[in-house]
Amino acid sequence: MTDDADLDKARTIAAAWGLTDPEAQQLLDDPRCVSCVLNIDDSLCRIYPTQERARAWPVRPNRAFDDKTPLDVMLSGGIEQVRKYLRYHVYNA
Repeated sequence: MTDDADLDKARTIAAAWGLTDPEAQQLLDDPRCVSCVLNIDDSLCRIYPTQERARAWPVRPNRAFDDKTPLDVMLSGGIEQVRKYLRYHVYNA
């Protein structure tokens, strides 16, 4: 279960990723997705040395996702796939 603080933080992250309000609402509609967004952001902050680089990663095409952006994958229902991909790289890099 997520609380209002988590939802607010996830909305801030979604805005930093460049999501429109409807896209953010779509992504954050499910409490599990709110948790995933927080987890994804945490992983990115652990991988990249600056917040700017971490927040830019979701909008760049990625070979791991057939050259789709991670945001495209997340918005099409693959948020857990992106979360797992990043968690693997946090703990196996």
